[in-house]
Amino acid sequence: MLCDKVTQSSPDQMVASGSEVVLLCTYDSTYSDPGLFWYRIRPDYNFQFVIYGDESRSHGAYFAQGRFSVKHLLTQRAFHLVISPVRTEDSATYYCAMSTMMQVPRKS
Repeated sequence: MLCDKVTQSSPDQMVASGSEVVLLCTYDSTYSDPGLFWYRIRPDYNFQFVIYGDESRSHGAYFAQGRFSVKHLLTQRAFHLVISPVRTEDSATYYCAMSTMMQVPRKS
């Protein structure tokens, strides 16, 4: 039986300002098109929504537009966050999350 879960495989990363970083997230779901999110907690403990995506669309927070994007690889069940170019203010702990609310389960 499948359970709904996300797995982040990016350990702590230190990157230079101006470079690109990819934060890895894969998911298993009993749903065919779960909603996927990235959130972050900044050093000042401010919790922020970063970006949302599903099979047909994505939407990011205002600060994320232009530099934050996702690589949503449906066949690999991956939802990787790409930040480019990285800025000092991007320093945070990033979390991948999944929502199955209002979704139709896929047939086994």
